[in-house]
Amino acid sequence: MIRRIGRRDAAGFTLVEVLVAMGLLGVLGTILLGTALASNTVTKETRAHTDVAEETRTAMERLVREMRQSSGLEGVHLSSGATDATWMTFWTDFNGDKAHTSNAADPEVLTYRWDPTTGRLSLTAQTSTSVETRPLLAAKVKTFGVLLRSSSWEYDANGDGSTTWEELDASPVGNHNNLPDDPELAYVDLVELTLVVDDGDATQTYRTQVDLRNRS
Repeated sequence: MIRRIGRRDAAGFTLVEVLVAMGLLGVLGTILLGTALASNTVTKETRAHTDVAEETRTAMERLVREMRQSSGLEGVHLSSGATDATWMTFWTDFNGDKAHTSNAADPEVLTYRWDPTTGRLSLTAQTSTSVETRPLLAAKVKTFGVLLRSSSWEYDANGDGSTTWEELDASPVGNHNNLPDDPELAYVDLVELTLVVDDGDATQTYRTQVDLRNRS
């Protein structure tokens, strides 16, 4: 005798199976969406960090290159408060006429200025037609530190191996006015720069030393 074995109808699914499948798909979709969003956030943050680093390196490299080419510092003002700007002016005799040429093809007198109220580092140059100011780092600079030093060791009053502009100012070659102006700048041949930039929820710090090798 041949017995027939009953079989389940394969044409559909039960309601329970459909609900379980939908639940699994929902969980899987949520996981995949969360992973995609997290990956996108990390990518954006990484790109932002990279952009800040690249922009800052470019600005620092330009500043250092132009200072090394210069004939020395023309003027310096160091910030003394939360709203007081720091600026440096230097001259480079590009055309070799030993004069501050205001209409030279390459601007000879440059001023770098940091405004603590806006967080902006800018460059001002006298071109052949006008004075132009352009931002180098906009609304990102938290600190722009400038240390002025000299290799004139005979004026190193405290004997620490480093002659600062303050020691120059207090020495026979200074004018004793507690400002880094012409008498002291004539002896300054090393500038230490510290740049702290805002990088989202953190900061990046850049430090360098510039030897004013062409100082006249």
